[in-house]
Amino acid sequence: MMMIHVKSNNSLRYHVYHMVTLFYPASQIQYLDGDDKENGDIEVFVSGEVLRIKFFEEEESLAYPDETLNIMRRALFKRLRSRTGKHLPWGILIGIRPSKIVRELIEKGYSKECIVKEMTAEYLADEDKILLAYEVALKESEILLSVNIEDSCDLYIGMPFCPSRCVYCSFASNVYLGNQYKDRYLALLKREMQQISEYLTEHKITVQHLYFGGGTPTAVSDEEFEEVMESIDALFLSVHPIREFTVEAGRVDSITAKKLQSMKNHHTTRISINPQSMKDETLRIIGRNHNREKVLSVFKMAREMGFDNINMDLILGLPGESFMDVKNTLADLEMLRPESITVHGLAIKRASILYEDFILEKKYQLPQQEEMNRMYAETDQCARKMGLKPYYMYRQKNMVGNHENVGYAREGFENYYNMVMIEEVKTIIAMGADGVTKKVKDGKIQRFANFKGLNDYTERFEEMMEKKLQFLQKE
Repeated sequence: MMMIHVKSNNSLRYHVYHMVTLFYPASQIQYLDGDDKENGDIEVFVSGEVLRIKFFEEEESLAYPDETLNIMRRALFKRLRSRTGKHLPWGILIGIRPSKIVRELIEKGYSKECIVKEMTAEYLADEDKILLAYEVALKESEILLSVNIEDSCDLYIGMPFCPSRCVYCSFASNVYLGNQYKDRYLALLKREMQQISEYLTEHKITVQHLYFGGGTPTAVSDEEFEEVMESIDALFLSVHPIREFTVEAGRVDSITAKKLQSMKNHHTTRISINPQSMKDETLRIIGRNHNREKVLSVFKMAREMGFDNINMDLILGLPGESFMDVKNTLADLEMLRPESITVHGLAIKRASILYEDFILEKKYQLPQQEEMNRMYAETDQCARKMGLKPYYMYRQKNMVGNHENVGYAREGFENYYNMVMIEEVKTIIAMGADGVTKKVKDGKIQRFANFKGLNDYTERFEEMMEKKLQFLQKE
């Protein structure tokens, strides 16, 4: 494997590194100290208002007024694109919310044509991606008008258990069966909900949207799931004017008729049934204990029990998946006709098994850039064919193909919680292990993180809750 040696001013190191990692895996990049005598393949240095880029055998100097980073990013990106032949549709954009940039331009009075021209020139982004962000920005602006900001918050409840751990997962997810912390965790989660409920009542704060995620909320037993759902209902659903309650049922190998009935009994308005892929071999590789037929049967059971707002997640870029595999998965989704789908690009996180297996041991083959581009185009086309339109989007670091995550929904079936969470327009109080509360006031965001590990959450619960309530009450 050929190593790429990179040098720069220390002040540019972060930005140069991120441009290079768009085109080369981190394991192939060696960053040299700026004063290292060894020559770099790529060198980026600034002196005064002059930018010098040495790119393999070529060298060029550019005007660099006011240390405008995008000048450097564009110059380096173009050279990397030419050398590797990779077409990255978002150009130099590495931020998580491209639709926010577009929305700000709309608010300044820019036309759609001007926004495309501006972002093409500034970020080297493709027109179709800019238009996608534009469409999302318009929908977000429309829907967020109905979100109550004053004296209101949204809630997140986390269940950090799963039937097994997926290879790409970096969240607080622990195998449920035989877990030594399970009983105490469930008891403390209900105590946290009780204390947050009391806080909301005392401070006259209402709740609009509630999301029960994980992990996998349905990973626990039918009886344990019902107990948690009863608590959610009594403490929040029966007290507040909640218009949306999502349960991320998620893994079909943990969904039962009793759990679905519990969701119905406790006013669930939206559920997720997440196959990620409908290819049996892929499901085996990523650590799922089910197959395509199980997805079809669980979806049918949910429909027969009266669920009329079902979301399905899929991941593009999974190990061993081809363009045709994605087409076959999309064909199944077309047949099932969920009210919404959420399309994720595979993100290789350091805390995941996939990082170890793919980055360190090279066990899996991931799709190449051109194939990823085709997968995204096909998915967008299929979603629109199903009558689903994009309504929220965000991006992550280390995504295969450097694309985006995007939610598509039928009109009236958009997920408010996701939009509020991504756009950070109001306070979200998160309960459970690894939950991060975001307090939003006057445009400023403050965060409080619950303990991530089950040992800390269960053993230091009182300490955590004392600090959390102080955080919430502090002006």
